[in-house]
Amino acid sequence: MKSRNISLTDLRLLRDFFAPGSSLFLHDAFGRVNGNFPEQLQDFEPDLHSAILAETHPDYFVLTRGTVQSENLVWFDYINNPDGTIRWFYPSSADRPDYLALYNATSFKAKVYKFVASVMFRLKGARFMASGRFGVEKSLVQSAKTMYGIEQDERCTFFTGTRGATRKMVVEAGYGNHRPEYIKIPTTPKARVLIQNEYTMVRSLSKYDFSTLSLPKISSQINGHARLTGVKPAIPIPADRITSIHVRALTELYAMSHENRTVSDSDAWVTIQANLEFLNRELTFINTLNREKTLQLIGLMRELHARIPVTETVSVSVSHGDFTPWNMYCDEYRLYLYDWEMSGNGIPMLFDLFHFSYQSTILQKRQQYPAVKSAIQSWKQQPAVQQIVRKYGINTELHHALYLLFNVSHYVRQYLSEEELLEQSQWMIDAWTEALQEANTLFSKQSRSV
Repeated sequence: MKSRNISLTDLRLLRDFFAPGSSLFLHDAFGRVNGNFPEQLQDFEPDLHSAILAETHPDYFVLTRGTVQSENLVWFDYINNPDGTIRWFYPSSADRPDYLALYNATSFKAKVYKFVASVMFRLKGARFMASGRFGVEKSLVQSAKTMYGIEQDERCTFFTGTRGATRKMVVEAGYGNHRPEYIKIPTTPKARVLIQNEYTMVRSLSKYDFSTLSLPKISSQINGHARLTGVKPAIPIPADRITSIHVRALTELYAMSHENRTVSDSDAWVTIQANLEFLNRELTFINTLNREKTLQLIGLMRELHARIPVTETVSVSVSHGDFTPWNMYCDEYRLYLYDWEMSGNGIPMLFDLFHFSYQSTILQKRQQYPAVKSAIQSWKQQPAVQQIVRKYGINTELHHALYLLFNVSHYVRQYLSEEELLEQSQWMIDAWTEALQEANTLFSKQSRSV
């Protein structure tokens, strides 16, 4: 395990998890922390209950209320993201890689990592997998477990979430070989709204007896933090392309939530209008988002918005909202779908299939719009999809255009608010630009032919 720099963002995240509401003070004698830190060490008062001290050492760091002996620390190993921030952490005493339960290994590279990690733990070489180690005062760990409804003797692993305005931590907790449960802990106001939305949707859908679709259940709720059951099947198969199982699961959602509405009366259109109104105001660029490309993208959305036939009827239903390979598992009979935070009602059908194609092609395969277009054409040819289109009278071009306006306006608005922009954001903007240009051309021709 090598000595590495520590992100100030991570220290604040850990403070918010173990001691929410506390001030954070830093003693960085070895210059390991990256970031501008306003609080000064001399302002720290030992044992002050409203403050946490982060103290770095050559090979580890500690979070305490003051001076604490090593026997009163709980030790954690952590694994970093490629950018050097913490991705997972787990007790240093762990004898198996439970954190892999929080890792949906869909790509070949991910599967290789999962195999290597499992082998290293079996060979007692887990420390070689870790990026670093930190200690937390035992009382802080105990109070955090109580706060989040975790039994003191439960095994736990922690995923720190994706940086940004919707970041949340996920705790995997359970006993022995029993199926683990998951607790989501928001770190931002927006994340809190998304998590509540997921609980509401999961609770609503739990009353239906689906034959192909499986989703989490809420097992308990303590101090406002709900525990969700896991959905991973015993023998998963790859879920990285749209198959008849995916389509059958969506067909079940459509059957129980289908409505016909005009475009202008749909929930999706209301959201599109609100997002575009926001983007029509004077924009402030606070990160590395490319201003010229972003303004071009917004202009293309305005053009397409003006060309949409708002009096046309569309078929709407419940939508998962983040229907991607990393939010699902498959076996031979069912689709196991989790992370319902972005779900909604009144969303034009096929949105989830469009989203799968864009997200998996661009973020996972690192390909651009021509490959997305090819993926969409592929699932459009499936008999089960064609049956949905016929049954509900779906205009696929209109639904695709509405998906673009709905999704792109949402994410551009989110990108503008991010302090630190992920590289993948630019990949998405390039693909969306090409897709919107094509959609504008198509609807321009249609309007001239009417």
